[in-house]
Amino acid sequence: MVDKTTHFGRAGEFYAMSELLLRGWNVAVPVIDLGDDVFVIDDRDKTIRRVQVKSTEAKPLSAEANTWEATFNLSRAQLRTAQPIELYYMFLVRYPRSWRFLLIPRPELLAIRNGRTVSPRAGAGRPALTDGQARTDALGLTVTIQGSSASGWEAVLDRYLDAWPADLPVVVDGPGTARTGGT
Repeated sequence: MVDKTTHFGRAGEFYAMSELLLRGWNVAVPVIDLGDDVFVIDDRDKTIRRVQVKSTEAKPLSAEANTWEATFNLSRAQLRTAQPIELYYMFLVRYPRSWRFLLIPRPELLAIRNGRTVSPRAGAGRPALTDGQARTDALGLTVTIQGSSASGWEAVLDRYLDAWPADLPVVVDGPGTARTGGT
């Protein structure tokens, strides 16, 4: 694999768009990226969803246990800010030969983050900063994946791993649908 971050990030976005297209959603890419990588549209009723794609390479933690780690950087402001058209985070993890993903609606990811910052930290080290104490907008999320289990920010993320939320269903009909039979 080439070591070009611009190519890698774009490859992740194209993978995400490909999966959304295969599910029947129309995909649009903003000319100017101001935080939304992809807009997806249900052509039947013009429902729109915003998707922020984050891509990273999996780092092996334990070959015997098939455990991997992936670290993502995101914006605190984007995570905290609700919009009329809600945002989904699609975290893509590139393994040596394939992709895996976590797809998390922004309000749910914010709740997971808030759950981490209000619970006391166990063990040695400095306590986690709350968003109000942060000095920058950058926010790190490290996800550990072992088989069909995932965790991050001290929360279980299994239900988001390689799973689609109910409000991004497969769009089976509408404009563009191949028709069978006579005219």
